[in-house]
Amino acid sequence: MDKYPDKSVQMVVAYSPGAATDTQARIIAKYAKEYLGQEVVIVNKPGGGGQVGWNYFSSVKPDGYILSAYNLPHIITQPLVGNTSYDIDTFEPIVNWGGDPTVFAVRNDSQMKTLDDLISAAKESPGTMTIGNAGKFVGQHLAILLLENAAEIDVEDIPFKGSSEAISSLLGGHTDILAGNLSDIYRLGSEVRPLAIASEERHPFAPDVPTFKELGFPQVIMSTDRGIAAREGTPEEIIEKLEKSFLALLEDQEFLDEMEKAGADMLVMDRQQIKEEIDRRSKDYKELLKSIDIVD
Repeated sequence: MDKYPDKSVQMVVAYSPGAATDTQARIIAKYAKEYLGQEVVIVNKPGGGGQVGWNYFSSVKPDGYILSAYNLPHIITQPLVGNTSYDIDTFEPIVNWGGDPTVFAVRNDSQMKTLDDLISAAKESPGTMTIGNAGKFVGQHLAILLLENAAEIDVEDIPFKGSSEAISSLLGGHTDILAGNLSDIYRLGSEVRPLAIASEERHPFAPDVPTFKELGFPQVIMSTDRGIAAREGTPEEIIEKLEKSFLALLEDQEFLDEMEKAGADMLVMDRQQIKEEIDRRSKDYKELLKSIDIVD
């Protein structure tokens, strides 16, 4: 165990290259050797809103050489609603690095200027307006379900393999709206027009974007939180070394500057804090899925 790691470490990213999770994981990988002593190599396994990559991760050897980037609420909600070979206990959390509120946005040439325009159009033509997202029962999809419930509208949600495909669909004119991550919307700049953000308060990265809450829909609070996990059963001394190394990395000023340029909002939690957060959120998301009739 003292020699760990004595070769490169893989980190599974369950989304496409170029999407927010991948972009941020690659910045972490760039700095990892200095803190871990070995390269961290990103392995993309996209599909099913993350399920393809995490199903794969559930079968890897628990020796600390294959880690996974995780996304909340995805790894909590997906096993509740579908047949996945992973559940929340598959993941031994190491560190959480970021939070990323959901934003609804349209192309900059869209007729929709406000969230009210979206709701009016949805009421006029139920079930026809298309909203792209990164996959079934990821945070952005849950935000769509929450808005449908709160505003009493019916839209057609279009799940993609990840956010990069959902963005391409919006920019190509194939979908009307994007339910995406703030970090992606931030990087798209003037190509898109954000309509609302699903945070408690306006966000410093996008101070002009109103919250769903202030627009009359306080129920619509959702973000994608990201971190790193080892496989269940990984020896405790390896977990401790990984936690110490990654917590140190997450304080590196050059790293933090690079993450800010990528529109990545830091939300750093240690192993114990994440476990408590997952316990709390597991209860909250079960209640949410019951309230919108997704689970009994």
